[in-house]
Amino acid sequence: MPKEKVYVPVVEPKTTSCVEYIELGRIVTPQPVFKKDTVRVRLLQRSLGNPAETFDTEKNWEYDVPWTAEEIEIRSTVKQEATVEVTNA
Repeated sequence: MPKEKVYVPVVEPKTTSCVEYIELGRIVTPQPVFKKDTVRVRLLQRSLGNPAETFDTEKNWEYDVPWTAEEIEIRSTVKQEATVEVTNA
């Protein structure tokens, strides 16, 4: 039996006095086969450290968020037998 993986939650950076983050877009793609969501984030990072030389950098992040036990549905398949009567007309 394989070992259970321990997932560390992703902490996105916050805006500080030196760096400003502006979210340009976010796409969440569910992947039911792997029981996780893939998150793709586009950010604009604006460096404010030196007021004479501010610059922008566009960043792309991609990370996975595993599903919790409550989000995973367990479906049981039950076969039902039905009797059909055939009448000759």
